[in-house]
Amino acid sequence: MINKQELFIKFDNDVANRTRWYRWLLALDQMGNVVFMNGSQDETISSHIARKQEAGTSTKINNFVCCFLKKLEQNHCSKSEGE
Repeated sequence: MINKQELFIKFDNDVANRTRWYRWLLALDQMGNVVFMNGSQDETISSHIARKQEAGTSTKINNFVCCFLKKLEQNHCSKSEGE
């Protein structure tokens, strides 16, 4: 179980290492995961798709999104697992 102090440290590190713009885009991505993928509010769409691909339950649309993102960053979906 994570205690409050560890959460505060994680929060401070996140704010120090990521710009406000990046954190805003990440929040939109996580909201999209909830709205469009019926996923967790703490996970990005890419991470959600990576887990589905690993489990063998991804759809053609999931694979298309991942293939598109691969053009922006090599292995984007698999790199984003857990984010």
